[in-house]
Amino acid sequence: MPDFLYTIIIFPIVQIIEIVFAFSQVVFKEAGVSIVLVSCIVSVLTLPLYENAERIQKKEDDLQKSMKSKVDKIKAVFKGDEKYLMLSTYYKQCHYHPLYSLRTSLSVLIQIPFFIAAYSYLSHLEIIQNVSFLFVKNLAVPDSLLSIGSFHINILPVVMTFINCVSSAVYTRASPVKDRIMLYATAAVFLVLLYDSPAGLVLYWICNNIFSLFKNIYHGLPSRRRMFFLKLIISLVCFFIAYYVFFVYRGYPKLARLIAELFVITGLLPHVISIIRKKTRGSGFKVLEIEKPFLLFFFACLSISVLVGVYLPSTLLDSSTEEFANVDKNLSPLLLVFISFSKAAGYFLFWPFCIYALFPKNAKKYISVFLACFCVTVLCNTFFFDRDYGFLSLEMQFSDGNPTHNFTDNAINTAVLLGLCCVVLFLVRKKLSKVLVFILAVSSVSIITLSAMNVFSIGKKSQHFESFISADNRDIKDIKPIIHLSKTGKNTVVVMLDRAMSVFVPYIFDENPELKEIFEGFVYYPNTVSFNGFTRAGAPPLFGGYEYTPQNMNERADLALVKKHNEALLLMPVIFSRAGYQVTVIDPPYPNYSYSRDLRIYDNYKNIKAYNADSIYAGLWSEEHDFKIDSTADNLKRNVFLYSVMRVLPMPIRFGIYTQGNWMSPVLRQKLSQTLNAYSVLDYLPRLTDFKTTEKNTALIIVNNLTHEPSFFQAPEYRPAFNITNYGEGPFRKETTFHANVAALKRVGDWFLFLKQENVFDNTKIIIVSDHGSYLDFFHNKDFPINIYQFNPLLMEKDFNAHEPLRTDNTFMTNADTPYLAFKGQIADPENPWTGKLISINDKQYPLYIAVSSDMQITGGNEITVDPARDYYVSKDIFDPENWIRADKYQAKISSRRNYGREQ
Repeated sequence: MPDFLYTIIIFPIVQIIEIVFAFSQVVFKEAGVSIVLVSCIVSVLTLPLYENAERIQKKEDDLQKSMKSKVDKIKAVFKGDEKYLMLSTYYKQCHYHPLYSLRTSLSVLIQIPFFIAAYSYLSHLEIIQNVSFLFVKNLAVPDSLLSIGSFHINILPVVMTFINCVSSAVYTRASPVKDRIMLYATAAVFLVLLYDSPAGLVLYWICNNIFSLFKNIYHGLPSRRRMFFLKLIISLVCFFIAYYVFFVYRGYPKLARLIAELFVITGLLPHVISIIRKKTRGSGFKVLEIEKPFLLFFFACLSISVLVGVYLPSTLLDSSTEEFANVDKNLSPLLLVFISFSKAAGYFLFWPFCIYALFPKNAKKYISVFLACFCVTVLCNTFFFDRDYGFLSLEMQFSDGNPTHNFTDNAINTAVLLGLCCVVLFLVRKKLSKVLVFILAVSSVSIITLSAMNVFSIGKKSQHFESFISADNRDIKDIKPIIHLSKTGKNTVVVMLDRAMSVFVPYIFDENPELKEIFEGFVYYPNTVSFNGFTRAGAPPLFGGYEYTPQNMNERADLALVKKHNEALLLMPVIFSRAGYQVTVIDPPYPNYSYSRDLRIYDNYKNIKAYNADSIYAGLWSEEHDFKIDSTADNLKRNVFLYSVMRVLPMPIRFGIYTQGNWMSPVLRQKLSQTLNAYSVLDYLPRLTDFKTTEKNTALIIVNNLTHEPSFFQAPEYRPAFNITNYGEGPFRKETTFHANVAALKRVGDWFLFLKQENVFDNTKIIIVSDHGSYLDFFHNKDFPINIYQFNPLLMEKDFNAHEPLRTDNTFMTNADTPYLAFKGQIADPENPWTGKLISINDKQYPLYIAVSSDMQITGGNEITVDPARDYYVSKDIFDPENWIRADKYQAKISSRRNYGREQ
């Protein structure tokens, strides 16, 4: 319950502070300036709250003053129960209740959540660690500006209290003594609470108090001068920030333009409002004739809250429930939905209701109409301007990068939204607000119904997955070997590096000549093709051979895809185990088409041991290396809600929420949790390996995702780091994909050194292969119909007792040759356990069908979707554009030849 209340009441304020701080950091890159700007903007945003609170307080003071003489007489004349009855009667006559006296404390009560929010955010803000500002050396600790021997005095809290007292004196110059005492006491309480607080937090409150002081002085000015100076100050500040961002700031140009435009609009807004007021004054034009503004307000808030808090998050999580369910044992998908709804309830229910309650009757109509306009634009953006930004990773990063749109899309979106707002205002003008209420009520019911269906679906799927989600999803405190190799028998190792890039290999070894020596005995096959560009259809041929290419799997249309996928994963382990090998399988891809790594397919095989390792050792690795990272679960808790917010916003500003995958976080650093999940396994390979003295042969099949979850690494050793100072050398030094490939081969190379030290390298056959490559724009050659490097997997092989230097072989290969290479020289005439066909190497006399069109989505059914109009045949040399022929054209050519042969 405390967490729930914090999320609803405090979190929205914390996130507003964080967003403003993040934007300020992007623009000014100075933590002290960012704190000052945060304080100013939060003060401006809360100004209407304080203004209305003071209006209510003044109303209460005036009422108490009007009743004071009569109340004093009653208290003087009557005693006990008689006094109580007389006072109660008098209060009823005056429509007053003693609890109304609490209204005099509204200003103080409003400060409490903002104080808690600022304290919780700035007290633990990592980015202000060891950062100076003006005469303050470190914003993250008390200022200690005055020292007397070993005794330190914090000056900033004293300055804060002094300004607070001056502001209170100005504010209460015509108030009763008790009100002055209360404000001075509040200032003293803040001094005690903040005396030992970080200087950054105290700086925030100093700026807050300065703003309050100017506000109180401003209220003492004549009304006409007051409005003039207010509009002038707002305009000057906004225009200055817009000028700085647009002409001085050097950073993201689109973000700078967006911020500048927003501040220009804000600077002009007071003058536009004044002009509208003058033009409509006395015209009899009444825009806001609303019968029941609260209903309009309520249904607008309810629709937005459920849409942003439940519908959009649940739609995302329902699309891949198992993947999200396997992130953390303590974070279920339904809990993620609940967290998102709590945040949305704070933003769009709790605080709007608080604001609505504080404002007068006429202002409530404006608030209701504004929220109605906002609600219809939100609904329009969600259901009519949804766009595909690519696949979304567990790190909440889109595969297609920043969600940007062309000018036409932005213009159409803006025009439609403005049109909808005009329709809302038209309905209100025509006194048809009931129609608007009905529309929003129906939308609320519809969204709640859709959300309930999503939540039910997620719950049902989660219950199913809980029955087999791995028990290994826990924190490992120590490492026990799971890889058992033989010192006297033969060991066969197949290492699949998901999405490893073959094209990088020459560059990696050129930059790291010592690594090339470690890979002695290996043969590198650059002219290798994969049958698909994603794991779902690219991995089965790697594990099962040519019977499991997309084309050949579809020929067995009587079997479900999941069964054929499992057959492929089992083929090598089963054949090796039947030959007497002790087999270890680690992190097979999608067993049972499961993101949760359902290893039950191996349960019936005595000599096969299957393990999940990905993510299991990341916590221990971080602890041993003092490497604190935000977990994937923490990132999801924060960013799933922001993902929903981005989806409902107008298209021109969506990229501002996403901010290059950083989701408006002021701490601009790499998201390393998914990277470390895989990296830790490779780094721990020597500790995960032990050796047997028996002559029993072993086989190890291990899959690793490091090359699939790229980040920058610190060269030359390519170790994880938040702040990279050395990116290495070569043309790809600023590409995360290249860094991940180097890091993977480096850590595998460390393991090879370990095997050599244990005299196990010579009696071990090793195959390093990937299921597919990666789509990288800088490799795309317009001479080719597709980016072939997505279909160019890594393939390297070392045979037993091989010692010659690493060499390159340009023979046309596919990753479906992996099983043949693994069995060659060990198992004579290996047969597929399910079809009885021999495992052989394809002679490649005919072009091979590459399923370019098939995507990464894991679906049911019996066949992989292929499209000859988008797929290709390739033969001989994959780097020759002439050898890539579109499938429908090739099939038509073959059909024509067959028809010609029949005619002859």
